[in-house]
Amino acid sequence: MEQVIKEIWSRSNQYKVQIIKRKDGFFSTVAYLWVEEDGYEYWNPIKKGLSLIETEESAVALAIEHLREYSGENSCL
Repeated sequence: MEQVIKEIWSRSNQYKVQIIKRKDGFFSTVAYLWVEEDGYEYWNPIKKGLSLIETEESAVALAIEHLREYSGENSCL
């Protein structure tokens, strides 16, 4: 079973990346954008290719890189 082990947020709180530990021992990341439209508010996943990452430290580094890329912000919380 996959487990979210960490969430990293952008400074604006409009973006977040979840670090997921997979059942095979690898890690992956999923980036989200906060969306408000037509009276609904939700986290919309941003589609990007599947990444299999060997260590949690590498997953955190990739998550921060994704936040910078998508949000345009230089730092994260």
